[in-house]
Amino acid sequence: MSSMKVAVLPFNAAQGTPPALGRQLSNFAADTVRAATNSEINSVSFLAQMDAEDGPRAAFVNVSDTLMEWEWLDQMFSQSEVDRIMDGLLKKDGEHFTLTVRFHEKGNETPLHERTDTFTVNDLFPQLRTLISEVSQYGGVELPDNLKGDNLDFGTDNPQAFMNFLEGYDAFQYIQQAQGRVAREFNPQGSIDILLAALELDNDFVAPYETLVQLCRMLGQFRIGQFDWVEAALTKLTQFAPDDFKAYFALGEVYQGVNNLEKAVQFYEKSQQLEPNEPAILTRLGMLQMNMNMPVNAERNFRKAVELEADDKPSLDMLAGVLQQTNRGHEVPPLWKEQIDKSPQNPVFRAKYAASLIQNGNEDQGVKAFEEGLSAIEDNLVIKRFYAPYLAQKEDLDRAMDFYEDCIEVAPNDVQLLLEYAQTLQSAKRDFEIPQVLKTVLNNNPDPNTRANVLAWLTELEQPKRAEAVQQAEQKMQAGDFDGAIRDLKPLRNWLADYWKLWALLSAAYNRVGASEDAQDASIRLINLFPGCEPAYGELLQAMTMLGKHEEAYNVLRNTAINMPGSLGVHVNLALAAKRIGNVDEAKGLARQIREAVGPNKDIEDILSEVDR
Repeated sequence: MSSMKVAVLPFNAAQGTPPALGRQLSNFAADTVRAATNSEINSVSFLAQMDAEDGPRAAFVNVSDTLMEWEWLDQMFSQSEVDRIMDGLLKKDGEHFTLTVRFHEKGNETPLHERTDTFTVNDLFPQLRTLISEVSQYGGVELPDNLKGDNLDFGTDNPQAFMNFLEGYDAFQYIQQAQGRVAREFNPQGSIDILLAALELDNDFVAPYETLVQLCRMLGQFRIGQFDWVEAALTKLTQFAPDDFKAYFALGEVYQGVNNLEKAVQFYEKSQQLEPNEPAILTRLGMLQMNMNMPVNAERNFRKAVELEADDKPSLDMLAGVLQQTNRGHEVPPLWKEQIDKSPQNPVFRAKYAASLIQNGNEDQGVKAFEEGLSAIEDNLVIKRFYAPYLAQKEDLDRAMDFYEDCIEVAPNDVQLLLEYAQTLQSAKRDFEIPQVLKTVLNNNPDPNTRANVLAWLTELEQPKRAEAVQQAEQKMQAGDFDGAIRDLKPLRNWLADYWKLWALLSAAYNRVGASEDAQDASIRLINLFPGCEPAYGELLQAMTMLGKHEEAYNVLRNTAINMPGSLGVHVNLALAAKRIGNVDEAKGLARQIREAVGPNKDIEDILSEVDR
C-alpha cells in the first residue's frame, strides 16, 4: 500500500438532516485512520468568516444539500496538494439515514469508489466500520488489527449514545476552530443537552463526559452562552462521575471566570482531593489563593506541587514569587541551590539561582554563581540568556551583546530575545543596527501589542521628522489646541498608518471637539493596531455613547474583557457600558470587583460614580 494525501470533506446534509452529523461522521473516520496510521488523511472544515461590530466571527457551513459538483472538487484539487478527496451526502428520513460516500482522484470526474447505504441508528457502528475501512483503503494505508472489522471499539455499545456524542462534539470542535469567535446566534444549550443525553444512555461512556467538560471550560473561557447552563451541566457531570476530578476542576475555572473566588477554591480543593497526585491542580489552587491574599495556603500548595513534579519543577517559580511577596526573598536562593545539588548540570536551575541571589541584594554572590555556571555547564546558553540582561543593566554592554548574539544564533526567531538585544544596542549607541533587528521581530509575527510597539519604534528610527510632527501635535493637545492638533495629524495618516501613537492622539482630539464619527473610526484603527492600549477603549466608549451606539459599545468591551482579563481600564469601561444599556446588576458587580481589586482610588471612584447613580 502506498500512502497518499487525502482530504476528507464533511458530508453535505440534506434538508431536515443535522449538519453536525454530516460533519462528524466523516471527521470521526478520518481522525481514527490518521491517528492510527500517522498518515496524511485530514478532515476539512468549512468555516465561513463574517464581520461583526466587535471583529470577525466564524460559522460552520453546510456547503450544499446535495452532492458536490465535480467542478467544485476539481477546483479544490487545483488549489491544494491532495491526491484524493472523499465527500458525500447524508439524508435523514424519519428513522432512516441514507449515506452516499465517494472518493475522487485528481483529474478524474468519475469516482474511484461510490456507494449509497440506507441504515438506522442501530446500524451506525457497521456503517462507521465500513467508512473507516474505505478511508484507509483509498488513503493507501493499512489499519492496525484493533481497528479492523468488529475489533473497533467505540467506547460504548449503545449506537444512539454514540450518535448523540458525535452531534454534541460538533459544538466543541466549532468553538475550538473559531477560537471562541462564534456567531452571535450560536446557542450551545442543545449541544450540552445532547451530550448529557448520551451519558444518560450509557453512564460509562467516557467520550461525552470528557467532551462536555472541555466544552464547558471553553464556554466559560469565551463567555459563550449563560453561566447557569455551564454550571448546571458540570454539576450534572459530577453526579455521573462523582469520583472523577475533571468536572470539579472545570467548575472551579468557571467560577473563577465570574470572579466567585471562594466557590472556585472549593471546587479546586475538591478536584485536588480526588486527584491528589496531580501537581497542576495544586498550582492552579495556589495561584488563586495568592490572588485572594492567602499566601500561607498558596505556599503550602506550591510546595506540594514541587514535590510531585518531575525534574523541571515549574511550580518553583511560583513558590519563589510567594516568598518574595511575603518578604522572605532570602529563602529563594536555597530552593534553587537544592535543585542544583540534585541536578548539577541543569543550566536553568543555575541561572535562576544566580538571578535570585542578585534579586535579593547578594550581587557579588550572584555574579559568582553566573560565572561558575558558565564554567561548569558545557551548553551554557541558558545561563548567558539570564546573565545578559544583568550585564546590560550594569553597562557591561559588549559582553551583554556577545551573550545575546550567541543566543540569537541558536534562537533567531525568539521575539523577546531580539527585543532585549535591540534595547542593548540602543544603550550602546548603535541605533543604526536596531532597524534590522526590529524587522526580524516583525517577520516573526509577534502578538499585536508587541507588533504595534515595534512598529512605533521603527517609525521613530526611520521617519524621525514625521514622528516629531506627531509629538508636536501632542504638545498642542496638552495646551488645549485640539483643532490645531487635528490639522497637524490628518496629513500624516497615510504616511504613518501603522503608527499607533498618531491614532491615539487623533481619537482623543476628535472626541474633545465633538467629532464622534471620526473619533470612533480613529479608536477602532487604534484598537486594531494596538488592542492592549487601554485608553483606546475609553475613547471608543465615549464616541459610541455620543453616537447612541450603547449596545455595540457594550459588546466590544465585553469581548475585550474576555481577552484582557487583567485590564483595569477595560473593566471600568465595561461597567459604564453595562450601566448604559440597562445591565445594572452586571455594572454594579463589576464596580464592586474593581473596588475590591484596587482599593481606595479617587480617579476610579470619580468614573464609577456613574454606575452608582
